[in-house]
Amino acid sequence: MSVKTPPNERLPLEDTGISKSADAPVRKRVLIRIALIIPLFFSVMFTGAVMGMYFQGAGLRAFFELTGLEPGGGSSEKIAVPLTKVVTESDITALENGAIVALGKLVPEGGVSTIALPFGAGDARISELHASIGQWASKGSVLATLDNRASLETSVQAAEAEVAVSEASLAQVQRSIEASRVENEAQLQRSITNADLARADLKRTRSLFERKVVTQAELDRAKATADTAEQDVVHKRATLKRYNNIDDMAQADVALAKRKLQSAQIALVTAQVNLEKSVVRAPFDGVILDVLVQPGERPSATTGIIEFGNTQRMTAELEVYQNQVGRLQIGDNVLLKAEALSKPLNGVLSEVGVLVGRQNVMSDDPAANTDARVVKAIVQLDENSSEIAASFTNLEVLGYLKRAGSQKAVAEAKP
Repeated sequence: MSVKTPPNERLPLEDTGISKSADAPVRKRVLIRIALIIPLFFSVMFTGAVMGMYFQGAGLRAFFELTGLEPGGGSSEKIAVPLTKVVTESDITALENGAIVALGKLVPEGGVSTIALPFGAGDARISELHASIGQWASKGSVLATLDNRASLETSVQAAEAEVAVSEASLAQVQRSIEASRVENEAQLQRSITNADLARADLKRTRSLFERKVVTQAELDRAKATADTAEQDVVHKRATLKRYNNIDDMAQADVALAKRKLQSAQIALVTAQVNLEKSVVRAPFDGVILDVLVQPGERPSATTGIIEFGNTQRMTAELEVYQNQVGRLQIGDNVLLKAEALSKPLNGVLSEVGVLVGRQNVMSDDPAANTDARVVKAIVQLDENSSEIAASFTNLEVLGYLKRAGSQKAVAEAKP
């Protein structure tokens, strides 16, 4: 009879591997599920957060009201803020009552001009700015000076010196001719005196010859002397006539001196014109709206240096949908509204474009039809409205054209 030996707990048990092989697939499946669930969870959370911030449901709005927080996480740029609608219920009411509502902007009469460098300024840089934003500038006033002015001023001084030299040369030639004229006048008087003496001598000699006092030879000699004296008078008169009765341009020396002076004067004018390439002047009366460069910079040919416009007379550029253009009439009253304005602006429709184009005044509304076909209409503001609008160039406004039957709806419309 065999005796059963109790197991020794201290002895190691044999590992058959059955338990290990059974648990491995289970753990693997669990890890795979976790790896799939975690990204899916974060994806769902992110999508929900984005959709919630975009649509701002009632629960999210209540949370913001309760906590006093604003979308944006404290940054200066808000996100997911409800956009201001360009077309409001009051706009729709105005449209239903026959009004024409158009989006536009405030601009100076004639638009905003970008002042560029003078033609031929080359690679000149800005040396000094004489204008600041908001400053009024009269037509022709200097707005900026370029660094090429010193060399151009030297060219003007050289041209002025050349003109002075040419003027002195002409004066010298003219004085020389005047002296020659005076000298020829004296010679003519001497020749006339000699001729008178020769004629008197001839008369006396002829009288003596008739009385047989002198010979034929002496009479012939007296005749020859008288003829020579007469010819000398004719010659001197002809010479003096050239100085007195003929224009100075007939004198070769004077003509040459005058041509040199004319050439020097043209060179001076050219130098003075070139000097204008060293300054930028105001093309008309207006206000400095923006300064695009600083001293030391070289402006590009496309950007310019100053934004300029005459804000004393403001206008509004409205973009009217093409299907409403037929209802526009020059002289229609227009009401302009915007949140930035303390009160509505009044104006008169002064011009309607003839070109249908794309909408340029952009809206904050993501559903806005930015490809809409529109016609530009210009509204001339009255004096009081123009004074208010002078500080709001390019401000987006809504224009309400006051047509018959739409007065009340327009007056109640909100910007």
